[in-house]
Amino acid sequence: MRTLAILILFCTSLYGADITTTNIVGDITTKVSERLNEDGKPDLRIETEYRGKMEVLQTVSRRNKKGKLVIYSRAYFADGRLHMVESDDNGDGFLEAIMVFDDPMTDDFEMFTRQADGSVKPVSTEELQKLKKKAATANERLREMLQQIQQNE
Repeated sequence: MRTLAILILFCTSLYGADITTTNIVGDITTKVSERLNEDGKPDLRIETEYRGKMEVLQTVSRRNKKGKLVIYSRAYFADGRLHMVESDDNGDGFLEAIMVFDDPMTDDFEMFTRQADGSVKPVSTEELQKLKKKAATANERLREMLQQIQQNE
């Protein structure tokens, strides 16, 4: 499930939005895209903040089991590259999973879990290796999908 957060972040640019708005405050631009459900309420909200033209923060919210829109993940960028993602794996609104990327181009990362008291602990080596395998598989599928899209253009 944790690698799902990464895949969602990479796929958000491919996801069509029903509503898109842009706000500019100083040198920070915020673009908000929402996917509405049948009753006109947002099912998915993607809020991306830019410093100039460089992406610095992306927050993805989605409906939980109770129907409330809650933050699912936050992605932090430096120099336009992804370096950290926090995600909520169970829909309770608490961002318990943290992934830190050494260099997003190498697909290498470290994984942590945030405890209820706010403390952070690394995941076990075994769990990290499983997650890295899943992430590599998801990244390869995403690359293949993007190549197919480019070939069809």
